[in-house]
Amino acid sequence: MALAEEPKEKPYIVETEVRPLPGSLDTVPMFNSNSPEVVRTSGVLLSLLPKVGKTHPEAHLDYPLKGKFRVFTHHINNRGKGEDKVLFLGLLAYNPDDKPATVRILRAASYLSQPDAPFIKLPPYQVNNDGLIYAGPGDRVTNDYLRGDRQTGWPSKVTVPANGYAIVYSLPVQVRAIVSHSNGRSSLLELSCNKNIHLAEVADFVKVEGSNSIDPPSLERYVEIATTHELSQERDKVPSVPGAKGPLIYGRVAGVQTGCKWTGTATDGEKDITRLTIPEVGNSLAFPVCSLERGTFATGQVQSAVLAARYPDTAYAAHGNYAVEYRLQFPLYNPAKTPVEVSVSFDTPLKTDQAKDNLTYFEPPAKNTFYRGTLFVQYLSDKGDTVKRYTHLVQTRGTKADELFKITMKPKGRRTIKLSLFYPPDATPPQVITFSSRPAE
Repeated sequence: MALAEEPKEKPYIVETEVRPLPGSLDTVPMFNSNSPEVVRTSGVLLSLLPKVGKTHPEAHLDYPLKGKFRVFTHHINNRGKGEDKVLFLGLLAYNPDDKPATVRILRAASYLSQPDAPFIKLPPYQVNNDGLIYAGPGDRVTNDYLRGDRQTGWPSKVTVPANGYAIVYSLPVQVRAIVSHSNGRSSLLELSCNKNIHLAEVADFVKVEGSNSIDPPSLERYVEIATTHELSQERDKVPSVPGAKGPLIYGRVAGVQTGCKWTGTATDGEKDITRLTIPEVGNSLAFPVCSLERGTFATGQVQSAVLAARYPDTAYAAHGNYAVEYRLQFPLYNPAKTPVEVSVSFDTPLKTDQAKDNLTYFEPPAKNTFYRGTLFVQYLSDKGDTVKRYTHLVQTRGTKADELFKITMKPKGRRTIKLSLFYPPDATPPQVITFSSRPAE
């Protein structure tokens, strides 16, 4: 007897008004090194060094940074069995000035897939107030940042000599004793410098000799790679030119993006800038998070950070807004003469750009994970208590999630909801924040 096939997911529609997310990105730059994702050769991953004097000037973007900025990097060591080499990721700072420069490390976190944050299977919804729930290094890094935590072991500052180089970090990615022979590392740093500096992240593979400990590359070795090597291989898929028709390849990012933090307060706009009227009973209102080209839910809003500098074969924008911080407020108002129950959820509908007042989900949701990360919410409960909660979510494509929480709003009542997150690497955008109204019990 033939076995019955597993039921395939079926799309269904939820009528929902979708509005652009309020606010905008700031202008703080981010050094974003995510291409190539899988590193095969020693070489330059992302260099903002001057082109002058370099063997491969095309590998350098000649872009100085000053003031406060962030660094996000994610790369994988997957050389295959029989090639037991440690991938070292080295972040260099170059000071072109005649006097020393000080790079201050305000915050930092870096984790490996193995053993720091393996991709374990987790429930769709878990309260994460203690911060111990995560799956994957990107999930864990952004979990730390959402709480304002600083990983131990990092120096408070790095001194860069005049007309010279210094190592900001040198971090290993090992594959020994890992069954899949693959390991990745995600890092997120917040730095500042009172004068122009140039950053460069380079890759170097070091062969493992027996059971001996592995010495990291020296400063001289990292500088040699930065000044004489070409871009690290193998390159990712070349992205589609913006506006091109046909299949869309977003590509992976290697460049400097403009914007690290999205701040916004949702209101009724010109009608009233102090409040956001809740949907009528039976209706829903949603705001996209991390909307991108061909995925704006007909709002026309692309939240992807623009790139001030990039390589020609990498993404044209920071599609996915990996590690971008979202700080949002929703000053809700109930105009009705009766109490209304409002539920708040974070969902992953099917990506679309079509103009229609609805969102499409799957039942059951698809199997491939599209979101894995922690949200922070703050609001007043119906009893008047301040609720502060961290919630870890795991969602697959087409997930209409259970509510994060619900409140009962009095007639003509107001209640402000705050929601924050760092968009986790390894996630696939876009998502939506949904407010749904129903009669109060």
